[in-house]
Amino acid sequence: MRMLAGARTFAAAGARTFAAAGPLTLALAAGAAGQTVPLTTPPQPGANATANLIFDAMLATARANATNPQAGAAAALSYQHAVQRYNVGDLANARAQAGQALIAANRAAPLVIPELRSTIPQTSALQTAPFPPAGGSVAQVDADAFVAQARGAVANCAALRSPNTAAAAAKLSSAQGAARGGRYIEVRSDARAAVDLCAAATSARP
Repeated sequence: MRMLAGARTFAAAGARTFAAAGPLTLALAAGAAGQTVPLTTPPQPGANATANLIFDAMLATARANATNPQAGAAAALSYQHAVQRYNVGDLANARAQAGQALIAANRAAPLVIPELRSTIPQTSALQTAPFPPAGGSVAQVDADAFVAQARGAVANCAALRSPNTAAAAAKLSSAQGAARGGRYIEVRSDARAAVDLCAAATSARP
């Protein structure tokens, strides 16, 4: 007798819960901008374990309709099948469909990755072209470096009173003239010759 009274009390409590939650749940199901079809009324919760599972599936489906319409649509389909199978007494398939509804309703919403746009102003190819060297073209700057190296070598020759100083100075003068005329290959040749003359004289000193 006590067990029977307890079961009746549980069923009554379940009915009161359903009566209170039913309108709110159906309202949530009809939400999402009014695009979701209201869910079929579930069996009375508390009647049996399958009815309770279907009721939980309805709550999860209503929540998914409001927060993740894609998952809510899939859950609603399984929920409707669960109610249909329950109404014809097919409790096994009703439980399976209710479980599928719960799984679908709890599926995570798809992640939307925003498109990233650069905040750096875009410039034309002409504006982004490298600036020419301050001393002129690359070949001219290279030639000036050779001349400067030869000039230093000749100055060192003169300081050491090397017998090759005159020849090295002549090569330096020739390299400077070639640099002014834009004959950069001659600049390299004459400047290297001046450096080599001074280096040979320096290494020959005791």
